[in-house]
Amino acid sequence: MSLPDWVTRLARRSSNLLRSHPLLLILVAVLCLVAGSVVILQSCAGKPPEKGSSGSGSGSRSGTVLPAVQARSAILIEARSGTVLWSKDADRHLPPASCTKIMTALLVLEHVHDLESYTTVPDIPLPQTVGIGLLPGERITVQQALRALMVKSANDAALTLAAYVAGDEPAFVRLMNARARELGLTGTHFENCRGTPQPGHFSTARDLAALGRFAMRSARFRELAGMRRAVITWPPNHAVQVTSHNRLLHYPWGDGIKTGATSESGMVLVGSGRPGLVPLIVVTMHEPSRDQEERDAVGLLRWGSAQYARQTLVAAGEVVTTVRLAGGRRVALAAAASLTALVRAAAVVTTRYAVPARLSLLPPEGTVIGRAGYWADGVRVGTVGLVAAGFAPASPGPFGSPSAGP
Repeated sequence: MSLPDWVTRLARRSSNLLRSHPLLLILVAVLCLVAGSVVILQSCAGKPPEKGSSGSGSGSRSGTVLPAVQARSAILIEARSGTVLWSKDADRHLPPASCTKIMTALLVLEHVHDLESYTTVPDIPLPQTVGIGLLPGERITVQQALRALMVKSANDAALTLAAYVAGDEPAFVRLMNARARELGLTGTHFENCRGTPQPGHFSTARDLAALGRFAMRSARFRELAGMRRAVITWPPNHAVQVTSHNRLLHYPWGDGIKTGATSESGMVLVGSGRPGLVPLIVVTMHEPSRDQEERDAVGLLRWGSAQYARQTLVAAGEVVTTVRLAGGRRVALAAAASLTALVRAAAVVTTRYAVPARLSLLPPEGTVIGRAGYWADGVRVGTVGLVAAGFAPASPGPFGSPSAGP
């Protein structure tokens, strides 16, 4: 018998068998469906995301990619909470160069209330490598000297301000180190108010970020840090135009803070900006060039901004907790309104309730019983009222228990 004849005869016998045994036909169909389902499930499972795809940790929902930062040390923080979003060897001791002047300006603003008061230029070494040409005995307002300090990074202005506040530079440096300790800058020590390289004069990216974050709380400091250009004037008729080296100020969202550069420190930047929905602070230390500094800082700020989005933390009418009644049952408490807030995608959101421990009677639905506060990255992002929503289900539900007030 040839193979085609054998196949034909087998097919006829199988057909007759299935007609005479309908249950067998059903069983065959079920087995086919199961096999097909397994194939479909395997197909839907797919493969894990390839490295570098949108599923990797280096990307974000917007597709922004974390840059390959060339700085020896760097950090990116969210300015409101201080949350560290990314860092690279952030506790390494490195020379801060003229970013030292952030502390110099901060101390002057903390000690001098009338910025239009005049100070006399002390007996300073001449010429200064970086300065505006101040000469001993000349007079300049504190405001003008601060602008020269922050925009031009003028060392003659730094020495003049230090003498005005503390009498001389060594006394002022003692104030700088004391303030650093008060601010918890454990990786920082100053030897001068200018940022001139000296043994024992160092800071860290983490400390500079914390210092910049604290200083930017002051409106007077923010004004200085955000200046791209200024004309410095002092009697009798001096006028010097100065321009900042901070390239973040070229961007509409950039608002500070300070740059520095020496042969020992390389390029140093303490930057601030809001390219997205949240204010961020970036520090890069020992960059090889201003161009690389700009690429790294802008890339980090844009990547950091992409980590945040508006989220609905609770919807109106959503039951979030319960309170025990005198009889043993529990009353459900629901959000009186929806709460939408700007939250980091990876943040752990916690809720704190301010509600009574027990109620004697079931209150009418809609009665305000307490409130709930929502926190993300240690910052309270919003509060909603809690209203009675009838009896809670008898079985335990996914509700939070009352805790400290919001």
